[in-house]
Amino acid sequence: MLLEAAQRLKQLKTDIATIASKAERYADAMHYGFLFVESRQLLSIGYDGTTGELHSACYDLLASEARIASFIAVARGDIPQQSWFRLDRSHVLVHGHPALLSWTGTMFEYMMPALWMRTFPDTLISRSLESAVRIQRDHVRNIPWGISESGFAKMDPLGRYAYQAWGIPALALKYGAEDGPVISPYSSFLALSVLRKEAITNLRRMAGMSWMGNYGFYEAADYTEGKQPELVRSWMAHHQGMCLLAVTNVLKNNIVQNWFHATPRVRAAELLLHEKSLSKETLKELSNQSKLKRTE
Repeated sequence: MLLEAAQRLKQLKTDIATIASKAERYADAMHYGFLFVESRQLLSIGYDGTTGELHSACYDLLASEARIASFIAVARGDIPQQSWFRLDRSHVLVHGHPALLSWTGTMFEYMMPALWMRTFPDTLISRSLESAVRIQRDHVRNIPWGISESGFAKMDPLGRYAYQAWGIPALALKYGAEDGPVISPYSSFLALSVLRKEAITNLRRMAGMSWMGNYGFYEAADYTEGKQPELVRSWMAHHQGMCLLAVTNVLKNNIVQNWFHATPRVRAAELLLHEKSLSKETLKELSNQSKLKRTE
């Protein structure tokens, strides 16, 4: 069986390299300028290809998964850096922890971009990420913690789980945000970069409660009906992928962040993550890089 296994591993290595190369080409080919709403200096939430019109709503919160798109768009020179500073920085104080408001108070909104993007000490983002995770940890009692958008126990007639952005109401700008509580294991993986020991302890507790199946931790545990959870026995590739990236960062000294920040355009725009404006020389360089890339 060793020969067959070796052949399969060789093919797997080739497939992974092909996928990585294709993904990098797709990411590099993306341009964000057409999504820019001049009047608001922000990125629209979407473009209607049929009508050729931008959606009027915009991504406008710094505590959002969309901040990674805004950062990359500035780094590419597709939109002006003012867009980054137009992202809303409204704060809330929850049990002594100051944090930026997000739309629905999910772990995903705060922590997903940190899989790639570095945070720097004593900045709004770093303080908010730490606060958001601690608020999540302290939000529940006597059950595992970690709330984010995920599937929950309700099913449609075809047996497909429903999906909702569960979050911490005190962190949410959206009226009527709900926590469930629906606990998603991937939320604890996202928290590894902030509260490593507590997140690992939380995951071990979930494992001890049999929240796992053939492909790792289940999507979620739904406590909405009482003290005993109903397990959401499914796996989402998107959430599992984030778990793998988070674990890789822990085991390999933030290697995913290091890879992302090794890109020249990202390094040139890194000052934004220190909450400082880019110099005129840097802006000119970004613009030239973008023009050169489009020419190629």
